[in-house]
Amino acid sequence: MIGIGIDTGGTCTDVVAFDMTEGRILASAKSQTTHDHLEQGIGSSLDKLPAELLHQASFLALSTTLTTNACVENKGGRVFMIFIGVSEKVVRNSYREYGFENLDDILFVEGNAKEHTEPGWDLFEMEITERLAVYDSVAIAQMNAEENDGAYEQKAAELIRKQSTMPIVCAYHLFHDRNVIQRGASALLNARLLPVIDEFLEAVHCSMRLRDLNCPVVIMRSDGSLMNETYARNHPVETLLCGPAASVMGGAYLGHYPKSVIIDMGGTTSDIALVKDDLPIRAENGIQIGSWRTFVKGLYVDTFGLGGDSEICYHESELFLSDRRVMPLCILAAQYPDIFRIFDNLDEDYWKGHSKPMYSFYIKQKDIAGNPRYTEEEQMLVKLLEDGPLSLAETAHAFHTDVYRLNLQRLEDEGIILRSGLTPTDMMCIRGDFTLYDAKASRLAAAFLAKSTHHIEEEIPALVYELVEKKLYKNIVRILLEDRFRNSKRYAYTDEIDLLVEECFRLFKNKLTEEGEERTNHLIQALFQSDAVLVGVGAPIHVFLPEVAKLLGTTCFIPQEAGVTNALGAVIGDIRAEVIIQIKANYEMNSEEETKSGYYVYGVKEPQIFETYEEALAYAKENGEAAACEKALERGAVEISNVLFREEQQNAMAYGMNLFLGSEVHVEAIGKMGFTS
Repeated sequence: MIGIGIDTGGTCTDVVAFDMTEGRILASAKSQTTHDHLEQGIGSSLDKLPAELLHQASFLALSTTLTTNACVENKGGRVFMIFIGVSEKVVRNSYREYGFENLDDILFVEGNAKEHTEPGWDLFEMEITERLAVYDSVAIAQMNAEENDGAYEQKAAELIRKQSTMPIVCAYHLFHDRNVIQRGASALLNARLLPVIDEFLEAVHCSMRLRDLNCPVVIMRSDGSLMNETYARNHPVETLLCGPAASVMGGAYLGHYPKSVIIDMGGTTSDIALVKDDLPIRAENGIQIGSWRTFVKGLYVDTFGLGGDSEICYHESELFLSDRRVMPLCILAAQYPDIFRIFDNLDEDYWKGHSKPMYSFYIKQKDIAGNPRYTEEEQMLVKLLEDGPLSLAETAHAFHTDVYRLNLQRLEDEGIILRSGLTPTDMMCIRGDFTLYDAKASRLAAAFLAKSTHHIEEEIPALVYELVEKKLYKNIVRILLEDRFRNSKRYAYTDEIDLLVEECFRLFKNKLTEEGEERTNHLIQALFQSDAVLVGVGAPIHVFLPEVAKLLGTTCFIPQEAGVTNALGAVIGDIRAEVIIQIKANYEMNSEEETKSGYYVYGVKEPQIFETYEEALAYAKENGEAAACEKALERGAVEISNVLFREEQQNAMAYGMNLFLGSEVHVEAIGKMGFTS
């Protein structure tokens, strides 16, 4: 049986044809991701595979970093958040810790599920009538939703549907975890990502229709398993980090190291995962991406803004890398040769340099003509960009302002326009490590950057390479330290530790390059080392990882298929579903001692109590297996091949005794996909 794996990243779209029986890659290909028309990049990669393999495929498996990048870059649809029965004061004190950005986008509705006090629905209808017009979707989260199975969320959704056809996400339908603010953040993120995943899946189907492909489509979840298309459209938040999860699965498959650090560097982000005893580590309390804390279960993957397309920024003489993705100038010049109207005059127009990157451009991504959410000036600019990119100066002129006061943040955040600028990809072009594009535009911009920062032009690429290596090194050390002290409540990665890590990088970088004259003047030195193999995947990783491995005193492995590992990871997945059932001891105090009076089982429709732990455990396993199997079937399994049980007990010392507090019963159902060879 042949499966086609497709990974659409922020920069490239990769595909592999994989023989599922023999476990080997038959063919692979790569093309530029075309953000304004995703189907073009997908189709271009598919067309590079042998046609006979493409039409023998039994299924297409997808992974993508589009949802990850949307979070990191703060993009996606605008969502109206409704909290029912939640304290506004509590949310105000902590909303930024969970990823919420603006309290103006949140409505607080009174209602107490425990006391069966319903919200005032008439007032609710009046409020939503006034506020819904400027939003793309709605997320609803209810306090104590387990008391009535989320009935208030469902009622609110019904009333909204009377006024609008916009998508509605109910938090309790997604996650049953008790932290309502985190549940709300997960629901809001799910709503925000609905248009992102819809656009991606529609692009895939468009590419399939044009090539007469008719086979099932599955997409990877954040835990490395797969789900069918219907489930993915309703649960796009489950695809958060699915691209990184695919790279972890693919990297672990190719590396075969019992202990390793998998580093996937793409165009927009870098993702780091840990492997111990041949198994990728899982996130214990839901994945976190950027500032967003979610209940999405997944592999432990730490994502941060660093990639081949990270923007090179400067302030006075200091260079630094932004988390923002921009289009590399070498790629822009290949698509729009007319931009040399600006580049050829940079030296003459700005012979002393400039405090702003005058080599940067804006490119249209989406049409907003007639959309009342945008100003006339914003619509006019996007209309002008239909004729091709505009430079920073030209854009400022179109807005009747100067480059210092020009602010297009909203259009960038919402994916309406894309900026082009200098990136590590441009530096790789200049140094010959990336030869797909001509480096002329990159060199001219780098010369401008050198003048503006008082550096020597020839040293700019090396300085940028070192910035990339430092960011990789510091994040690897941070993640390994956090893993080392994972169970220590006293540990936190502080600014002081960050300063120490940076100092270690500088000292040992100097030592490796034999330029460390000052190192002998120090009375003490710190050293961070690891015996875990660094497994590098992603197109640009081979340029930077060997140096980072030396700094950490270890080795690195970069597989031949490093550039398409995400697509491989997608196609080798299976369908899994996990359910967690909690058993809590019920203690009662009498005149002489504290005694158990039974065991509560939570995680099913209603809490149940049993006299003995054995009865409670048996009930938890039985109901957990039924729920896990139901989930696996909903995600696309045609039959259940295995069910795994894991019991974790919690104890505490009290009154001089070791008291049993309870346990968690993890039930995982593994299902087979219904594809035929």
